[in-house]
Amino acid sequence: MRQFMPEKIFVEESVLDLPLTRRILSRCRSIPNEKVPSAKDLIRSLQGKTDPGLGSKTNLLLCRNRGRFLEPCPGTKPPYCCCGYAILNIGTGCPLDCSYCVLQVYLNSPFITLFVNLQDMLDELEAGIRPEPGKVVRIGTGEYMDSLALEHLTDFTRFILPFFRKRKGVVLELKTKTTHIRHLQGLDHGGSIIVSWSLNAEEVAQQEEPGAAPIRDRLEAAQQLIGQGYRVGFHFDPLIYYPGWEKGYRDVVGLLAERIPASSIAWISIGSLRYMPRLKSIARKCFPDTRIFAQEFVPGLDGKMRYLQEIRLEMYLKLVSWLKDYAEDLCIYFCMENPTVWEKTLGFAPSSNAQLKKLLDQRV
Repeated sequence: MRQFMPEKIFVEESVLDLPLTRRILSRCRSIPNEKVPSAKDLIRSLQGKTDPGLGSKTNLLLCRNRGRFLEPCPGTKPPYCCCGYAILNIGTGCPLDCSYCVLQVYLNSPFITLFVNLQDMLDELEAGIRPEPGKVVRIGTGEYMDSLALEHLTDFTRFILPFFRKRKGVVLELKTKTTHIRHLQGLDHGGSIIVSWSLNAEEVAQQEEPGAAPIRDRLEAAQQLIGQGYRVGFHFDPLIYYPGWEKGYRDVVGLLAERIPASSIAWISIGSLRYMPRLKSIARKCFPDTRIFAQEFVPGLDGKMRYLQEIRLEMYLKLVSWLKDYAEDLCIYFCMENPTVWEKTLGFAPSSNAQLKKLLDQRV
């Protein structure tokens, strides 16, 4: 798949001499760049403007993160279960252009933004991550940006790997829809990295994930990394209900069974389409051909719109059945679902968020 290259790069003056800034500019020598005194002031000045040259998918902003890099997953409130994940925020915005992406609602910057003050990030991790004996800290980078979409510009994994390698009980999950694995190959990762791919029916991937790699290519990339000793994860999230969904998702599970040894899978998560109400109008404007809103949705307890529970159960029961036919001992969990769905689908429900966290920690 095509690698992202910006049309223009904006650089905050305070980060001009930082190593990551220099690396990115050296790899984008033909790309025009502009120095700006303040990233915050630049973003504020451009909000609401319609100039297509300021599109969030075309321009890159290099700046300093003046807040925290590490934060707990925002999850959602009870009764939905949350897995105790921690997010490492390396930047915001994503070039993959998925129609259902929640970032369309939450982000207010007209750029793809990278935080380049990596030493500050490392200092925060060094000071803040102290895993207790027998406990695990699971950290991921895929919440605000695809984990590998800009790896060819940043070499971020090579930079951060030594921190994870020397800390037992701390693992980094890289979540992606890409095939950009070249920079992960040949690394002495020591099992400290799990690479996960979002999976969907091929029809959904083609229609609703136009910038992402085809499903077969994602699985081929997973195969290659398994050959280098990586464990992998998969996330069927969001499941999309559409005419023919059963065959679409069954075929993907078939490809998974053909290509990926179950023993190399750390976990598989499942979640159905859910969205903040504001997303509907935004996505329809940006993606006039999208079909993700064709079904009936109801508001959940967290304010997000969801399929009716009977529809979610129908999809979950069949998907779990296909996955269990592939390998009975797979670690399958739900993202942001209630105990009733857990019980009716998997036969149990975590008694608390801490119990779900423990279940996934044991896989590490």
